[in-house]
Amino acid sequence: MINARQLEVLSTVIEVGTTARAAQLLNVSQPAISNMIRHTEDAIGFPLFKREHGRLIPTKEALHIAQEAQHLFMQQKRIDNMIGELKGGTVGRLSIVATPSIGHSILPRVLGLFMQTRPKLKLSIELGSIDEITRRLGSGRTDLGLSITPPRLSAVHVREIGDGHLMCICPPDHELALMERVSVTDLNHVAHISYAARTPLGQTIDNIFSDQGLERRFFCEVRHTATALEMVRNGLGVALVDSFALIGHQTTSIAIRPTKPALPIKMHGITSKLFPTSNIAMQFQSFLSDYLKQEGAKAVT
Repeated sequence: MINARQLEVLSTVIEVGTTARAAQLLNVSQPAISNMIRHTEDAIGFPLFKREHGRLIPTKEALHIAQEAQHLFMQQKRIDNMIGELKGGTVGRLSIVATPSIGHSILPRVLGLFMQTRPKLKLSIELGSIDEITRRLGSGRTDLGLSITPPRLSAVHVREIGDGHLMCICPPDHELALMERVSVTDLNHVAHISYAARTPLGQTIDNIFSDQGLERRFFCEVRHTATALEMVRNGLGVALVDSFALIGHQTTSIAIRPTKPALPIKMHGITSKLFPTSNIAMQFQSFLSDYLKQEGAKAVT
């Protein structure tokens, strides 16, 4: 039967009218084109061209075959385009599970920029704990996890995407807003909104107090920095929040101060070792990392 290359030769000869011109377009010799046509006619059992005044005139059968072949060529072109788009990360599906402090703040902002050149990309966004992230990655239900706390499981790859800090936030008229740097232990003397001891952030802050021989005190316990941020916005007290949660947010309603000692944190991209990571997920990690570097440079300047 006729293969794709034979159809391509047939359609090209019909389009240009000579084997010499078809050979130029297909970058082969003229005898190769003539032989291909002859072999095709032998295979199908009827002629495809008549010769008139030095030109090849296609038969009705040849025209019918070439017309049908156009559908095949168009489908092949669509597939080639789709492969190129998938390679370029402009179509497909990206599934992300992020911890709430990332998912409520920086993730929508960065996705908005990322999607500007990828309007056909489909997204699935979930918020969850680091345990939920690792479960979903382990079962192949998500492409990428984003968390400040790195997982401890060996079944995932962990990449450091960006650097940040825990920052003290308070109402603009609060006494701590007068300080250039806020001592973490000073939070024991004000209305402190903080995190449960079993949470990673709570454990980090507890270690600071423990080093000073103190026990952390707070009047309101929350689980996520997004909750702490909104409570401070409404004048309920002061809190430590990660700097990622502050990127792109309106901060005129709060004062933001660095801490003493400094509390560095990192954002981690987490992918599965059990399932291949999609090209689009790798591209988004790099895009997010570049964005965080740019924002960090702005903060420095």
